[in-house]
Amino acid sequence: MPHSNTLCCHLFCTVIDNFGDIGVSWRLSRILHNELGWQVTLWLDDETALRTLCPDLPALPCRYAGIGLKVWREGEEWPQWSYRADIVIETFGCRLPDAVKKNIRDQNALWLNWEYLSAEDWAVAMHGKPSPQTDGTAKYFWLMGFDERSGGLLREKNYAELIDFDTDAFRKRLGLPFKNAPEWLLFGYRSPIWADWLRMWQDAGEPITLLLAGGQIIDSLKQASAIPSDCLTSDGDSLQTGPVRLVRIPFVPQDEFDRLLHFSDGLIVRGEDSFVRAQLSSKPFFWHIYPQDEMAHLDKLSAFWRQIYPLFPSELATAHRALSEELNGKGRLNPHQRLQYWQTLRHGHSRWVAVAESWRDGLFRQQTATEKLANFIKHR
Repeated sequence: MPHSNTLCCHLFCTVIDNFGDIGVSWRLSRILHNELGWQVTLWLDDETALRTLCPDLPALPCRYAGIGLKVWREGEEWPQWSYRADIVIETFGCRLPDAVKKNIRDQNALWLNWEYLSAEDWAVAMHGKPSPQTDGTAKYFWLMGFDERSGGLLREKNYAELIDFDTDAFRKRLGLPFKNAPEWLLFGYRSPIWADWLRMWQDAGEPITLLLAGGQIIDSLKQASAIPSDCLTSDGDSLQTGPVRLVRIPFVPQDEFDRLLHFSDGLIVRGEDSFVRAQLSSKPFFWHIYPQDEMAHLDKLSAFWRQIYPLFPSELATAHRALSEELNGKGRLNPHQRLQYWQTLRHGHSRWVAVAESWRDGLFRQQTATEKLANFIKHR
């Protein structure tokens, strides 16, 4: 397959969830370049989303961090696409132009459909399988997941270096106040549930600091009149409401996100890239999954947590499941139930940490997604 010892790879990405899609695509591009030595070009339709992750990104097209970056629009057709390609990756089911498909066929390039990660049985069964196209070309499914039969997870070889940092200096640069209570990082989607959960934390009566990233949670709280409309307008702003301190934090580059996870005591994360990084951090967390039509996301959510709940003491598993399902739109708890479940988790925090560490250790024993991809290509 390769034209030379250095493989040439093109990734195509359309941004749907502002940071989940581009976050995975950018991390994948960098690992393929930095660890496998590939020549990588990332084609994307929303450079603004990538610029949020990489604030010093030049205007596209450009080369940044060793990665070629070019603009494309799904649905646009090109008269030709004459780039060298050993591997073409379409991320998350985006539709490639016919000219790219012709190039894949002419160059006998490996064509991958890099899908959303899932713990569902069908995803494990489909991983690595070919999907023959009408022109005879084979497109292979790549489905990341959580066991050896899956496509693995994205993790850098130098992950330990990424989380080796001066906590005090990092906090100061983010403009965070002195830590005087447990801190939870909240990075979620817009939802009316946040007003109910803020009341839960207030009713718990224990000091807690909520580090609010991204803006959507703040907007949700204001829309529900849970906080004043003129508060938390700038990075670093804080609001004390009962025992709860809310702090609006700046959006950090992808390179620094792991640090943010590691100095937090607990996490609520959204999307896919943040979800995986939360697991690597070994912190207690909830996953605010991207909502889908007809509540299809609940099957994906349940399939993931079913793998972890056996590690929990039963009362913690019950409490976490109830809150996780409410967070993601499955039913609504009454205030007493919600508070009771939260207090169960708070009182069992050390056991929750032990579960998170055990799960993290299991993930680290597995091959990464890019290690599996290198083996897949070697034996193709």
